[in-house]
Amino acid sequence: MSDAIPVILVICLASMWVLVPATGPRRARRRSRDAALGLQSRYRFTPDPDPHPLAELSSLPPFHYGKQRQVSNAVKGSFAGLAGEVFGYSCRENGAQHWYEVAVVRLGRNLPPLEIQHEPVFTSARVHHTQTEDRQPTGVEDFDSAYRAWTPDDRLASELITPGFARTLLTAPEPCDWRVEAGLLVLWKRDGWQDSTALVDCCLTVVHALAPVLDLDPDRFDVPRSIPGPGQGPGER
Repeated sequence: MSDAIPVILVICLASMWVLVPATGPRRARRRSRDAALGLQSRYRFTPDPDPHPLAELSSLPPFHYGKQRQVSNAVKGSFAGLAGEVFGYSCRENGAQHWYEVAVVRLGRNLPPLEIQHEPVFTSARVHHTQTEDRQPTGVEDFDSAYRAWTPDDRLASELITPGFARTLLTAPEPCDWRVEAGLLVLWKRDGWQDSTALVDCCLTVVHALAPVLDLDPDRFDVPRSIPGPGQGPGER
């Protein structure tokens, strides 16, 4: 029996090595499929049989790494009147498979690059991760300790990366990563959102936070307004 114990341990470790990395992709595939169905049944999205998002997004995380890139469960619709697309995305990097749910919102106006980063792009510890440029603090500790906000545009940083911006983003139902590049807002969450409602609410929350620089009326968006900080009125940031 004593000789069998090491063998059993080796078998168990080998099984964990094989099965555990596959758990995330399976869960992500299921979430992506369920999100697409939920977007169609609840939010009037329609299937997109011929999506072409990757060439347009190739310079953005998480699309600038990896091989064997695939798009699945693509649907199209709108977020508060702004055209959008949602799809599952997978790639292989350094021997590991990575799955994401991605939402693309077309803002209708070009903006300088702006990135909000919550977690490393890849789930595998074997993949080197490069942080964004220097963090630009908002003054809200809960946000600054969990996210990295960055833009190369000083004017955009002073106008947008504020306590009110941070408090608005903290109302999102789930943390996620996103970037504005030209006229696109791209949100991604590795292994996917919990459901289609959480995905939509995250998209609307980000659009609400961007509303001041998009010349949009925040009251159009079904998300909470910024919570005023100490000594601030409802209209102040």
